[in-house]
Amino acid sequence: MYRISRNIEASLVDFITTELSADGWKDIRVEKSFAEVYIKTKKLPCILVNVAESEPTKKEIGSPTFLKYIIVNVRIFADSDGIRLDLKDWFVDKLQEDINYYTYTITSGSVIEKILSGKIMVREILREEKELVNTENLELIDKYRHLINFRCYVAKQEDC
Repeated sequence: MYRISRNIEASLVDFITTELSADGWKDIRVEKSFAEVYIKTKKLPCILVNVAESEPTKKEIGSPTFLKYIIVNVRIFADSDGIRLDLKDWFVDKLQEDINYYTYTITSGSVIEKILSGKIMVREILREEKELVNTENLELIDKYRHLINFRCYVAKQEDC
């Protein structure tokens, strides 16, 4: 069974994939690994989802309970500035919606069970910018990258 960070990544991949399709976007990959983004036989654009870090914070003074704030990086790898801008605007708008949080059970590398367990609540967008500014001698895959970095937490199903 995945733990919170991997569940957040997988839930975001599911959410982004579903929303892209619902909104008419075609041929956009969603990955969790840089290695998958850079496979030469796969085309752009691509959206990469990574949990960067967690920030456990005491719920209140004297409480043994930690709230787990998670920092997520979403990178857009586009093949033009126009697509980069359109995808980043689309994604930032999507962060205002409820994002289902699932717990995943994995056997032999495959998902065998996916249970709705709450909502991913975006607390704040920390960064939203073109990631690389000097792109003169870069390969196409790195030329039109965009970084969206946000802080979130998981509201359990009983709290929603």
